[in-house]
Amino acid sequence: MNIKKYKNYLFLLPFLFLFLILLNWHYSIGLSADDLFFYTIPQESDIISFVTERYDIWSSRTLIEYVLCHILQLPLILWWYLDSLIFTFIGILTFKLIDGKNKSFYATLSCVLCLSFIFSSYYALSSAGFITTSINYAWPLFSGLLAIYILKNYTANDTGKIKRILAYIISVLCLLFAVNNEQLAVILLGLFVLYYLFNYKTEINKKCYLIGLSAVIGIINTIICPGVPKRFISELKWFHDYLQLNLLNKLNIGLSSIINRCVTWCDLTTLILLGIIAVSVYLLTKNKKKAMISLIPFIIASGFWILTLTDNLMLLQIMNANITRYGYVPISLKRMILSLTIYGIFIMTFLYGLYIIYKNQKSVLWPVYSIMFVGFASTIMFGFTPSIPSMERMYIFFYYGNMLAILIFIKQIIEKRIKT
Repeated sequence: MNIKKYKNYLFLLPFLFLFLILLNWHYSIGLSADDLFFYTIPQESDIISFVTERYDIWSSRTLIEYVLCHILQLPLILWWYLDSLIFTFIGILTFKLIDGKNKSFYATLSCVLCLSFIFSSYYALSSAGFITTSINYAWPLFSGLLAIYILKNYTANDTGKIKRILAYIISVLCLLFAVNNEQLAVILLGLFVLYYLFNYKTEINKKCYLIGLSAVIGIINTIICPGVPKRFISELKWFHDYLQLNLLNKLNIGLSSIINRCVTWCDLTTLILLGIIAVSVYLLTKNKKKAMISLIPFIIASGFWILTLTDNLMLLQIMNANITRYGYVPISLKRMILSLTIYGIFIMTFLYGLYIIYKNQKSVLWPVYSIMFVGFASTIMFGFTPSIPSMERMYIFFYYGNMLAILIFIKQIIEKRIKT
């Protein structure tokens, strides 16, 4: 038996444990909310007729809902295994895209961060039925990552012609499924535009045009979908005054929601990222003062976590009282000064940390800052929809972007600095 041969696959062991953890967790998940609605569809009409009608009256996610209806007709145990595999492969594909030399370390780290991503997204994933939400968000995310991985590794000129053609076909199908989620389509287009702007003076990887084109197709599909404006009118019941809002009002809603979330209700993945930024600043500068300034956002967010755990909610209530469905609306001068001071300190010290990192290692700018910027910008879509119940789900891609940013920070800065 060749022991060395098997040692090369030891890095997969953490992903096996991840799968088993996820599978054990999935055993407690059943049908609820929208799951029950989509489950009954084949009993009332055929699936193709249903998704066609949905496209006309409600949603542009035709491919996603077609898959969803079929999955719900299978025994629940099959979905438990499939969904556990999907989340596991999100971790594996993220690990592969990072391509760290220490495979065991990055495989373990990817698993830990994948669990933190799922933990951060738990409320969002269960908000409209776990099966429906995971297929609408996690499965397109997996599909997009798979397409990027295949394009990166199996479409080189030295690859066999048949294998290369098959790789392109699979990539296109995966991308079309991914961009059927309009938020992910916007994110992919944003990443492509930023990639182009940073690299247009040099050679542009032609495979990236395929990703950009797919994103455009996904966005056009949403724009021309006759059901989107009809759904918009129907969802005004959640926000009766929405049509009276101007552009600044909508930006206020989007920006205040994500900033308030990061400060007062910070998810685990974002909290880890805030800590990693401070560590990166210290390793790059060896300056404790700069590192402490960069650590302030982590301290503020952790402080609100502690206040929540200790049921000391007065400060939290003061901060959240200013955040309404209309965005940031100060209800008193004292509360406005207090909340804006905390928000201001958080934002300025966060940007300070990013500036110090950029100043000392500009090569990090494209892969990390672009992911963080597009993930942050995608949540501002909050302000451009009256659909209050679906708002929580818009954070899912933001959480994943932070997970990916953490891994890149560790590979590009922390690992290299510790070695030197």
